[in-house]
Amino acid sequence: MARDAVRISTTPDRQAEVYISQGFTVGDLIFISGQAAVADDGSIVGVGDFMAQARHSVGKLERILQTAGSSLDQVVKVTIFVTDMSYFPQVVELRQEVFTAPYPADTLCEVSALAYPELMFEIEAVALVDGRTVEAGA
Repeated sequence: MARDAVRISTTPDRQAEVYISQGFTVGDLIFISGQAAVADDGSIVGVGDFMAQARHSVGKLERILQTAGSSLDQVVKVTIFVTDMSYFPQVVELRQEVFTAPYPADTLCEVSALAYPELMFEIEAVALVDGRTVEAGA
């Protein structure tokens, strides 16, 4: 059975300016593009402050998920990009702040650069539209 991919968009949608969709709902899954600390006006949030950038990025992710009828509790997979792996302890702290058990599957990658030189963090996600994450056997 064929399924449509339904585009997700919030207002303003800064990603549209660079020909990127914020995300798509495909069946019961949501695929969200990478979110970084770029404010609605295009300025970089938290220059030099890793946790400010990480929290802002997750806030953007959460807003897109809510627009699609989902939430951070329904995230099943994240990919996190950092410009320095020394931020690993802060990434662990962030995971504890924003996600609950059972925690999403996660890939953490160090990259040489992100879209703008001031960016230190970016996160993309896959989430459920309906349903919830549960422990095995629950």
